[in-house]
Amino acid sequence: MANVDVSVIIPCKNSRSKTAGIIKKFSQENDGLTLEFIIIDMNSNDGTVLESLSLIKELGLLGYVIQSGSGTVPAALNTGIFRSSGKYVTFVYPTRLYKDYLQSYFAEAEKREADFVFAAPKSDPPQKNIVPVGMTGTDLAVSLIHSSVVMDFAAVLYRREFLTGNGIRFYEDCTNGYAEAFIFSSLMYLPVVANADIDIERDYLGSSIVDESKMVSKNCFERLDAMIRVYETARMRFKDDKVLLSLLRYQKLPSVALGCVDKLLSEGFGSSAIKKQMSVKGYDKYIDYSADTPYDLKMKIITWKLLPFAYKP
Repeated sequence: MANVDVSVIIPCKNSRSKTAGIIKKFSQENDGLTLEFIIIDMNSNDGTVLESLSLIKELGLLGYVIQSGSGTVPAALNTGIFRSSGKYVTFVYPTRLYKDYLQSYFAEAEKREADFVFAAPKSDPPQKNIVPVGMTGTDLAVSLIHSSVVMDFAAVLYRREFLTGNGIRFYEDCTNGYAEAFIFSSLMYLPVVANADIDIERDYLGSSIVDESKMVSKNCFERLDAMIRVYETARMRFKDDKVLLSLLRYQKLPSVALGCVDKLLSEGFGSSAIKKQMSVKGYDKYIDYSADTPYDLKMKIITWKLLPFAYKP
């Protein structure tokens, strides 16, 4: 097999035309890069597999389809990492596509010898990240929590050997927030970080439509579970980094936990029922604050703790 620059890992289910469109889009946008398309099919029954294979063969591309059964998207992504052979990997989520970013990411990765590359999403006014040479993974995690650096977790590039060498995997039992948790977890292994100087733009036309109403309420706790794991990894690897640990414990975790509260309230659950559920699961202890907690978040925490009936999402 030819040396592969980037493995493009695409999880899909019953998205025949969209998957074919993604393959065409990436092959056209990235002339000059040797791409490998890894389609992870999760029990499609609409011809996705046949059409993807036919298109890869028709266009003379490198790639194949892997049947991963009815597991979760994170499990499919882990399979893709394991089976990939590219120098770099990128993950393509059919429901959240971005336009023409891979060439810039690859060039930046090669220039900086980076393990992890990202860019700021397009915004008005434009958001420019300040990522100095030598910024560590923990520095970037702190900046993300502070919102002084922004990224979309669905448009990143990793050096494959960085992921496999450190055993970095998606949390397979997490169906909500898995991309965010994966990135925060990877930052705990101190990748060489680079920010591509572009504003990435969503491709709404090419993206699949997702029905948010099908997301069950309990899934919000999976995002919290995942971030708790990130926090525990940080405690194990950086026990003396008081800034990082404080931000995770008293800003990121309570923010995610209150996000669960907000979602449940919006779906009609009562505050007392939510409090009981979170207490049983042991999540209530993460709704806490310190002197470092931002004022607005601190006020939300205090209101939820003392006056839950007056709490507003």
